[in-house]
Amino acid sequence: MGCFMNTLTFRLLEVFQQVVDCGSVTAASNALQLSQPTVSLQLKKLNSIIGLPLIEHFQGSVQLTEAGAAVYRCAQEILSSQDKLKSQISALQGVEVGSLKLAVVTTAKYIIPPMLSPFCKQHPNIDVRFTVGNREQIAERLMQNRDDLYIFTYPPEDDDLVCEPFLANPLVVIAPPDYAGPDNCSLADLQSAKFLLREKGSGTRRTLDEYCDKHDVLLRNSMVIESNEAIRLAVSAGLGLAVLSQHTLDQSAIDSVKVLTISDFPIQSTWQVVTNRRRPISLSAQAFRQSLLDNPRT
Repeated sequence: MGCFMNTLTFRLLEVFQQVVDCGSVTAASNALQLSQPTVSLQLKKLNSIIGLPLIEHFQGSVQLTEAGAAVYRCAQEILSSQDKLKSQISALQGVEVGSLKLAVVTTAKYIIPPMLSPFCKQHPNIDVRFTVGNREQIAERLMQNRDDLYIFTYPPEDDDLVCEPFLANPLVVIAPPDYAGPDNCSLADLQSAKFLLREKGSGTRRTLDEYCDKHDVLLRNSMVIESNEAIRLAVSAGLGLAVLSQHTLDQSAIDSVKVLTISDFPIQSTWQVVTNRRRPISLSAQAFRQSLLDNPRT
């Protein structure tokens, strides 16, 4: 039995299965891109190993003997298992050695690296390309199909996009550290104050604008600054108040500004991971997307 198993190879079983499936040695040799003598020799070797005839030729077609039917069933099971193993190994290799192209809007650069870091440690051979831009820039990349995954609070409206929420994005009102104005109040009580705002089109600005429209708040005295860091520094320097994502405030930032207690705040939006159906998603991108969706943070 040991000798039998040692000499029965995948290649012999593959050739035999092709001969049966194709119906002739000639057709099998074409399918396998082998010469007819080579296929005939492989069949002869398999017959010798089994010790019984496997096929009979009847009216120009191949007929299986009882032993041949048993070998054919074995070949199907073994080669099917081999294909399954190849698929599983390819999948593992795809996750481990693939690439991940990730594009995020500017505020998301505070939340994604802490989530990306453990993923990269778990899959050290993945080539990660991380792009940060404002909403308009990242939306343009999405329309050009340049990346695997995109992070927005407000993705573009497109039926080809799959958008999945994975993390809350709370917005807070911040003031200079020596601020002595109104606190424990509503945003309407602050509408005469100087506000430093993100540009139109940013997710933060959209959430704030929608809140102001709903509550009839008009921030009359405002300045547009297209950077979270610049807004935070300007607030710290006493230039005005601002509404920013709480995720932008690390410990040093919290020490340099004062978070006000405003009714209805933090106001919430939600981070979404976005894929484009027009771009087949890589295994590594699938794995990172799932890690975001499984993330326990709120």
